[in-house]
Amino acid sequence: MQFSLPKSWRTSLARAGVLLGAFGAMAMPVFAEDATTIAEQAKKRLNGEVVAAPASPIYQVSAMQEQVPPPAPGANVGQPDQIFVDPGYAAPAETEEAGPWTLQSVMGSGLADKGIVFGGWADLGYSSNPDLSFTDAGEDDNVNMSQLYMFVKKEADGSKGIDWGFRFDALYGTDGNDAQSFGNPKPTYDNSATFDHGIYEWALPQLYGEIAVGDVSVKMGHFYTIVGYEVVTSPDNFFYSRQLTFWNSEPFTHTGALATWKASDKLTVWGGWTAGWDTGFAQFNGGSNFLGGFNYAATDKLSFIYTTALGDFGARGTGAINSFILSYMITEKLQYVGQYDVLGTNNDVDFQTDGVARDSGGLINYLFYTINDQWKTGARWEWYKPDGVSYYEMTYGVNYKPTQNFVLRPEVRYQWSPGISYEEFIFGVDAIFKF
Repeated sequence: MQFSLPKSWRTSLARAGVLLGAFGAMAMPVFAEDATTIAEQAKKRLNGEVVAAPASPIYQVSAMQEQVPPPAPGANVGQPDQIFVDPGYAAPAETEEAGPWTLQSVMGSGLADKGIVFGGWADLGYSSNPDLSFTDAGEDDNVNMSQLYMFVKKEADGSKGIDWGFRFDALYGTDGNDAQSFGNPKPTYDNSATFDHGIYEWALPQLYGEIAVGDVSVKMGHFYTIVGYEVVTSPDNFFYSRQLTFWNSEPFTHTGALATWKASDKLTVWGGWTAGWDTGFAQFNGGSNFLGGFNYAATDKLSFIYTTALGDFGARGTGAINSFILSYMITEKLQYVGQYDVLGTNNDVDFQTDGVARDSGGLINYLFYTINDQWKTGARWEWYKPDGVSYYEMTYGVNYKPTQNFVLRPEVRYQWSPGISYEEFIFGVDAIFKF
């Protein structure tokens, strides 16, 4: 099912996108909703949100939401009574005191005393058309369970000496294939036919151990990437749909070792080795690459993140990706985020014929406006150029969050490529319940 917009509509939308892009260039160059690892905390700081440091100085690098056992109610990040609280949606005082409902509060509150936390969410969504991203042909024009997600973890706390931790995540839904280790040779780990059930798939995107001491922590195993702004996990993005750049030119997961050093209150540094892109406890043709970067919070309003992966990516060839993210809080309610990615590889593919990018550039601009505690609006304008052909995408959406456990995200998306006479209008909406 495809829609072709009237020329006057396309012109108006294109002008709006150009204006947004121009504004982004002037301000230069996500609202990542509930993540509490260092990569996502860094992005929260990019969003101008006040993020309190956890009890430990160790920040865990992962795109997943993090939760740690008490100390005290009211801490912004990582406490059980504050699970899923997004500072962009300040909850009423009485709700903050009571805290959101969690599965752990009913079934396993005693585990939190030992530092073990578990939880998850269910994401039910609809997209009218395939979007060259997370919604594939066959998944469109139908209400699907995008993600049924569970995790269990213990966070390593090096503030009192050497400590250990771990994390295990499992996902089932139409997004399962996006979180699988599809960079593995088949059948290896979760890149196996036994994990697939039609348009629904199982995935095990994180399984790692962690050691921490002082301001340094090291995770070893299978984990989400630190590259880019948008992430696999639904609650950690503002929009239901994803960037073209993210889905087509960035890694999702890695297997290897990654160290995090909290150098100061303003600077955090990452560095490590992984066995290529999107691999799970395996290598594809000897994949081996460096993964690293840093986050620098220049001021309360201005922050910058740089991440890179370079070397042998395995199935994606040898090369490098560099990702730059800059955020500026224009006012207390209006925020701009800009991202620029550059990918270059020796992979013998072409995006137009193979659906895999050899080289690409991506410029993504966001504007977010917080209306009140329950409503937030957002716009995303993207220029993505894989292997010499430009694609454009504009998405406008709203987040409605009546409670700390629930968010509704309707959006409209228009994307096109003049060089290949392609255009698509897409309506999407999803509902996330967090537990």
